[in-house]
Amino acid sequence: MSSIPAHPKENDDRDVDHHLWGYLVPLGKNPRILRIDLWRISATAKFGRDPAKNTLILPGPHISAAHAEISWNGGLRENSAITLTDLSSGGTWVRGRLVGRGKSVVLKNGDAIGFGAPEPIEDDGGIYDYRYTFYDASAKHSPRLDDLYEYGKLLGAGTGGSVRLATEKASTNKVVAIKTIKYLENWMDIFAEITALERVRHPHIIRIFSAHHAETQPLICLVLEYMPGGDLMRYMRREYEGRTLWPLGPNHRGIPENICREIMYQLCHAMACLHAQGITHRDLKPENILLRNDKTMDATPFIQVADFGLASFQPVMKSACGTVSYAAPEVLNPAQPGYTYLADSFSAGIILFSMYTLLILGDAWCTTRTLECLWPGLQWDVLKRDLLCPAGFDLLDHLINPDPQERLSMAGVLKHPWMKAHQPMHHRLEFPP
Repeated sequence: MSSIPAHPKENDDRDVDHHLWGYLVPLGKNPRILRIDLWRISATAKFGRDPAKNTLILPGPHISAAHAEISWNGGLRENSAITLTDLSSGGTWVRGRLVGRGKSVVLKNGDAIGFGAPEPIEDDGGIYDYRYTFYDASAKHSPRLDDLYEYGKLLGAGTGGSVRLATEKASTNKVVAIKTIKYLENWMDIFAEITALERVRHPHIIRIFSAHHAETQPLICLVLEYMPGGDLMRYMRREYEGRTLWPLGPNHRGIPENICREIMYQLCHAMACLHAQGITHRDLKPENILLRNDKTMDATPFIQVADFGLASFQPVMKSACGTVSYAAPEVLNPAQPGYTYLADSFSAGIILFSMYTLLILGDAWCTTRTLECLWPGLQWDVLKRDLLCPAGFDLLDHLINPDPQERLSMAGVLKHPWMKAHQPMHHRLEFPP
């Protein structure tokens, strides 16, 4: 059986740059210093140490509270002009020369920029080495989606946008899903969604092929991999109605344990890879887990995690968000000091419970937060004896633990006895970093 690696997407594979006017690629060696994207919907990027004054935060002793600004005049190709203004006391260097406080310089494609120092800063492993190469994306030709794709049926729509099926006009005839987002009306963070999908390439995370910014309308269009099998909620409902996977068995039976294990293997591997890149999904639920095979009841599902509109890159988060039926207790409790990526583990535990029992959580769960109280008629002894092996119940117990310090991480699930001896039905994945 072959192994499939899961690595972050390399910086040189940049089909998605149609929504940018520029980007900065780190020159240092520290992997925590990431590429910075400059979006066309925001013509000025402010760099500095103070979160209240800047759009891009650069912590460190060499960085001023308000350090520098990079601005784009809104022009495309030959009409584009991009300027850096130095606001710092510590200095900003372009092409090896100090710009000087209050002065500006026109940036050219390939220019080296140093915020705080022109040379490498190797203290603390280079975590404050803010040297970049600037790349001008405004000069790139931004093709119209109508020229690239033939639009098909509407897959879904809401107040913030829509998703439509489309076919590539090139000879490949590749079928994709085009997600159109009205970013002035959408409360979700499109910056987070695109950045998360760009940063991680994994077979069980939905793939982004390109992103496009409409020049005349406040729209961002994402060209995504199309998953024709619907979502995990649809899969569970079809089993509840048809009982094709488990025709006879105990009450409250749901998806057979071997299929639940395979789905959790794919889900937890994808999420462990995401967490290793410092990304928390924050809205895991069956509706955001897509299936590749349209004949879902005839094959073991191949899943992909989708909808990263609430994704966060912060190690500690405080905003209450997501879907309350799947949200961890600490996410919804304003008295808590914050929460971490372990909130995703709780959501995965509720998904696992829903697959086992086909009991869909409702509003009552938001107040009880106790599975026994929510379904007093549920025979937990039967659940343990007939639906779950002891290791499976132990895993569920560790995922939905209300104390995040006692909760199992997604990477920890892959090492749990319930999963350790699992033989993947599709392919074996390399363990995430």
